[in-house]
Order: sequence, then structure tokens, then C-alpha cells
Amino acid sequence: MRALAAGLLALTLALPALADWAFTDAEAVSGEPQAKLFPHLESAGRGNLAASGDRLAVVWEDNRDGSPQVYVALRALDRPGFAAPLRLSAGREAYEPVVVGLDAGRFLAAFEQDGKVVARVFSAAAQGALTQLDAAVSAQITLTAIGKRIHAAWGRRDGRFLRLVSAPLTVDGLQIRSGAARAVDLSPAQDEQLYASLAATSKGYAIAWEDRRAGHTRLLTATSSDGAQWSTPQPLNEIPHSSSAAELGLGRGPGVTRVSLAGDGAATVAAVWMDKRDFLSGYDTYAAVSTDHGASFGANEKAQDAFGAEKPQWHPAVAVTPHGVVAAWDDPRDDTPDIWLSTRHSEKEWSDDFTVTGAAGPGSQDNPVLLWHGGRLHLAWVHKGADGAQVRYAQGRWE
Repeated sequence: MRALAAGLLALTLALPALADWAFTDAEAVSGEPQAKLFPHLESAGRGNLAASGDRLAVVWEDNRDGSPQVYVALRALDRPGFAAPLRLSAGREAYEPVVVGLDAGRFLAAFEQDGKVVARVFSAAAQGALTQLDAAVSAQITLTAIGKRIHAAWGRRDGRFLRLVSAPLTVDGLQIRSGAARAVDLSPAQDEQLYASLAATSKGYAIAWEDRRAGHTRLLTATSSDGAQWSTPQPLNEIPHSSSAAELGLGRGPGVTRVSLAGDGAATVAAVWMDKRDFLSGYDTYAAVSTDHGASFGANEKAQDAFGAEKPQWHPAVAVTPHGVVAAWDDPRDDTPDIWLSTRHSEKEWSDDFTVTGAAGPGSQDNPVLLWHGGRLHLAWVHKGADGAQVRYAQGRWE
């Protein structure tokens, strides 16, 4: 009898869950697949998607011109089909672009070019001049915007370390002006501060980043009403007190990396990251949610379901929607990397994982990015197949 019950339970768990999101067919963003093309969606905060007016923009980096350069493709929000990619960078090499929407179909993109962070305003009709935001060696820029408020954060080289700084940006037409860049953490630089992510709230800004001053990587958060002065950094990831990798001689700390934030523009801010506290199966996707503008976060929650427990999860992204927080990542539970998503319907309660047509199956699908805008959940990712690689896109609606 016990064996029968266990079998019925296993059968029930194996049945596919009905997803609450319905997605359109996948579209090519970066053009037709190309052999030896290597597109990347690996920017700080995973901010590669933005909307403005009736347009959607996707930014990425690839080597189609013989060296790593930054590109954008634009699409109407309400009908399929991306325009041909436009190159935004103009240096020897460029990496890790992010983008935010401004108004009337204008966008602001920022990225690392030749060892400095730069920004450019663009639309379907025009591009502004590239503006250097920092004279020092700098990298890993992230952006957030809400209304006319635009803020940037990046890593500035300070001796041996990248030190996190932030600055307000002002856009007038196609021109960019940067305010003074100030340190997010006022304590002396002790080790690397890496891959920040920003979210705008109704009371200012929330920020999260990787911090290595403790001898291992921790995730820290802070808030600011104006971006000029930040609160004392607070820990985001919990460090389990039970048997750990460190106790087994496998390293210090639980192993965390690549935090991303998203908000609803009001009081809710959600964070996702890669976390190796269950170290024998590699990274898992963990999340935490703040309902007080990022001042404090709730308990750490594992976003993926039990079927992904034996495989590592990579490249988590997050969006805050009226239907719950949505996390996306890639993992190889079906033998090749696929894009998986999960929705947080209530406190600590995440849905079964689900996939999107065109973002799972033959080949490799990885590096998802998410955006909630206009009543739609926008998803882009990198596809690698027998014909080569390309950036792809689909949008979902709640059903």
C-alpha cells in the first residue's frame, strides 16, 4: 500500500503544471543565426531590455564585426518583427551593455568601451554622441530610470579593486550630462565590489552588489533617497549555520554571485541571484523580496522547483508584475540548457517551473533577461543551435 501511494505521488509530481503565462512564438532579435557568432546578454543587473513609447529595445554584445561590440535592435511593442541591428559602440572593444527607456521612443544605453564606461541616447531615427561617464578605468555599469529620474552605478578602479560608485544622469534631447560620481560605500576599499544592480522606487533607489571584503563573496544592499548618499550596506544572502562547504574544506562562505534587482516603481523590490549553499548540486536560483523600497528584504527563498535540484542553475533574471514576482534562469535538467521560469504567487510560494516554446529543446538556450511593461512580460535570451547563435525574444501575457 505504501509503495502504491508513493507511486501515485511520483506520478502526480511528474504531471506538467498549467502555466499561468502564455507566450508568443520566439522571434529573432540579432538577425539570422551565424556560425562563429558569440552574442552575450551578461550585463550587470541583466538590464538588456527596455521600452519607450511604442518601442522595445534589446541590447547585447557580439563579434559580428570582428571584435566585441554593442548592438541594439528595436521592435514595435504591439506587433512582431525586429528592425536590423544597429551598432552603438565605436571603440576597439565594448562589453556588457544595459538600456533604459526615456520617452517618445528614446532610449539610453550604457556599456564598457575600451576600459571606460560610456553612454549614448538613441531612437529609431537618431543616435547621440557617446558620452564618457568616468575618466578612470571603469566597468560593469548598470542603469535604472523612472519618470525623469535616471541613475547609474558602476565599478571604478581604485588601486587593486573595483569600487562601486553611482551618479545621476540627465538627458536633454540626444545629450547626456552626468552628475558627480560618489562612492556607494564610504568605508575604505578593502576588496572587489562587483556587478551592481539598481532599482528605482517611489522613495529613491535600491542597489545590490557582490562584495568580497569578508574573504568570500557576499551580496550587500543599500538604499538612497537621491543617489548621493547611501545607507549602511546590509547583507542580502543568508549564510546557513548547518554543515557547509567551508566545513568540508571546499571554500569559504556559501558561494553567491550575480545579483539582479527589479521593482514595481513603488515599494516592492525583488532580488535574485546564484547561490551555492547546496554546494553538491552547484548553483541554485535564490530570491528575496522587499516591500519597503529595498530597506529590508524577506527571507531567502529557492525559486526553482525540486525537478531542478540535481542540476546547477545559471544567469537568473527577475521582474515584478501584478501577478507576482517572476524569475527566469537556464539549467540543463533536460540534458541541454533551457530557459525556465517560476512565479512567486505568495510569500515563499513559487510555482512549478515552466518553459517557453522556442526557449527550450534542441540546442542551447541561456542568459535570459526579463522586463515587465505594458501588461506584458518581455523575455530575451541567447540561442545556440546547429546553424549558429542568435538573440531571441518572446512576450507573455497572464492567463
